[in-house]
Amino acid sequence: MTGRKGEASGFSLIELMVTLTVLAFLILLSTPLTRAWVQSAHQRSAYGMLIEALGRAKALSLRNAAGQTDQTLPVAAACLIGSDARVVVPVGTSLSCAAGIVWSSTLPEDAKVTLATGGGALSCVAYNERGLALDATVGGLHCTPAPNNGQQAIINVIVGNENALTVSIP
Repeated sequence: MTGRKGEASGFSLIELMVTLTVLAFLILLSTPLTRAWVQSAHQRSAYGMLIEALGRAKALSLRNAAGQTDQTLPVAAACLIGSDARVVVPVGTSLSCAAGIVWSSTLPEDAKVTLATGGGALSCVAYNERGLALDATVGGLHCTPAPNNGQQAIINVIVGNENALTVSIP
């Protein structure tokens, strides 16, 4: 194709190669940034779901629909089974993470929820009718112990290389 003065118009092969090289370099640079952004979004999502589960379980325990008066027995619990967060209430006289589900949500697959002390995995948090966390067993799962010496138990939410987000058990 020729231009006004007989010159070729369009892009030369060199110009196209330089443009493609610069574009490939920019994509290469943006990949780690995108991965970090996705990990941060997953971590914040898991953090929010965990806060919601703990808050709902505590609110249900304070409502005490079962009329429980024994402070050593759980009235509601927030359970974490795999990546499934659940809030459960007793069915009849027993409390299980598999029955009496009043709320559930799925955490991002790459989220790890651990206890800050000991680093063990979080399985559940049980509350009595006063909304206090109990050292209890719910459906075969040992729940996070109640705070000791006035210190609240801390939960870490970790995704990839992100710094842990901490949640205090209410």
